[in-house]
Amino acid sequence: MPRRKKVENLSLEEMLMKTEQEIKTTEAELKELRLKAKELRKKIEDKQKDEIFSALLASGKTVEEVMTYLRK
Repeated sequence: MPRRKKVENLSLEEMLMKTEQEIKTTEAELKELRLKAKELRKKIEDKQKDEIFSALLASGKTVEEVMTYLRK
């Protein structure tokens, strides 16, 4: 089985190719992390909406009454 070249033995072209591959990998990871963050933000927002709606129902007030109160 051939041995893998050490970094110092790589040619400039090979180093460039390796660096470009690392960039692609990192960009893909960044894209996944951004998507995960977006999904988490959505879940937080949905949870907050549910909490507000539950509080509205528990208050016994109508939507109109709550909206009037919030506009004050």
